[in-house]
Amino acid sequence: MTTDESFSTIRGRVSNRVDAVRLACELEAHAPKLGNVHPTARFDDCEYHDFIAAACEIAPVLGSDDQSLSLGDRVLSAVERTRTVTAANVNLGIILLIAPLAMADDLQMLGTILMSVTPQDGRKVFEAIRLASPGGMKRDDVAEEHDVQSTYWQPIDLIAAMKQAADRDRIALQYAASFADFFKNVVPIVREEVSRPGPVSTAIVNAQLRLMAHDIDSLIARKCGIEVAAEAGRRAADCLASDTAQSRETFDAWLRADGNRRNPGTTADLIAAALFWLLREPNA
Repeated sequence: MTTDESFSTIRGRVSNRVDAVRLACELEAHAPKLGNVHPTARFDDCEYHDFIAAACEIAPVLGSDDQSLSLGDRVLSAVERTRTVTAANVNLGIILLIAPLAMADDLQMLGTILMSVTPQDGRKVFEAIRLASPGGMKRDDVAEEHDVQSTYWQPIDLIAAMKQAADRDRIALQYAASFADFFKNVVPIVREEVSRPGPVSTAIVNAQLRLMAHDIDSLIARKCGIEVAAEAGRRAADCLASDTAQSRETFDAWLRADGNRRNPGTTADLIAAALFWLLREPNA
């Protein structure tokens, strides 16, 4: 995997949705984003190769043309396949975001897919979330009927559950609002950065800083509190303003302190999903 090529060059090699899923995940993992895992930075429970192995596992499921596979089928199968190559939660957010995007050819179809989610799909998604064991989730975050730890085996109104969590989880917000935030606030920034001349890895890091400066990372907020998440946003804005290697190194060290609890994982997930969408977009 190389990210010293331009995005347009890489996009020219995409021939189907499976390619787009795999490449989007690989590009996101390979870019040296601040506070995240990449080829020269690891966490205690996972490293770069876990993300690459997981990308290869989930791509055939999420990118499948098999119309008999529902949203719940795809999400649960992708998480199960990920667990065969790593015990760490390296991609739950990516799976949740890309699954409906990969089933849709346009925004109208995406809306139809989300409106057609069944209670059984909800049960499978909740089972997938429980299996992935994402960080920062507490049982008092949700009403009893939407508690992923105790109701994952029951039929679930997934969109209602996502609406309940939308104010504290930006991935849930996408399901709750038909990805309006994603297409308004995420895709345009990533598109603008990857459209610039130069390596796609540089574009991805710049997009990360811009996204963090624009909106708080909800994973940081869940794990460390809204004040720390807001501080991360201010530091990202400072990095953009100063545009020096030293400021980025300092910010990266701050994000990685305290056992990587300030990992901006939601921003990374949103970037991967945006890259997937743009890899399929004719004029990105």
